[in-house]
Amino acid sequence: MIDINTHTNKERFEEALKKVSFRFPVAEISSKTGYGKSQVSKILNGSISISDDFLNKFLKSFNIDLHNKEVLTEKNYKPKSIINKNEGVPYYDVDFTASFLVLENNNQTTPDSYISHPFFKGCDYVVRASGQSMAKVISHGDAIGLIKVDNWVDFFPFGEIYAIVTKDNFRMIKVITKGDNDETFTLISKPTDSKKDEFPPQQIKKSSILYIFKVQASSHLF
Repeated sequence: MIDINTHTNKERFEEALKKVSFRFPVAEISSKTGYGKSQVSKILNGSISISDDFLNKFLKSFNIDLHNKEVLTEKNYKPKSIINKNEGVPYYDVDFTASFLVLENNNQTTPDSYISHPFFKGCDYVVRASGQSMAKVISHGDAIGLIKVDNWVDFFPFGEIYAIVTKDNFRMIKVITKGDNDETFTLISKPTDSKKDEFPPQQIKKSSILYIFKVQASSHLF
């Protein structure tokens, strides 16, 4: 038997998430609601329950009206799974900086599972991020949705977050902006304030880049 009261806030939150477009939900929700990123991560991955206070702050912060939502009953309650078999975006439980190139070079690699979640709609892959250089927006262990930028040599928007693979097999996640000259890009990190001196801007030669992927979204879902 379903405890309706237990699931009401969860279902309302899931419904509300569909009405907002996030790229980095943990950071954005934390900033808007005042809840810490760690607590938001736990709410998103379902490890803690959703309080009335959090739900109300979320709805108010993002100007979401759920008054017309169908009343939840045991009869119409349907639990929703983030991970679904053979549908959604392929999810590989690998670290982008450690094992991703094997996936890109081997189309026969079987995904660990598939993700059906609005955060990752339209992504080519979902893998894991690691490290602290982008901790203000992407935490260590977060799932990141990637879209391959096929024509990056011709054009791609500066100021966005990208996953980069070099010809020397270095892999990193950075903001890319205009370089010091026509042959380079500038890579910008977004660490926490306490670590900002450890991650200064860097120049990278365009000729050293093998692949660029747009980081479409990230979330601590698991």
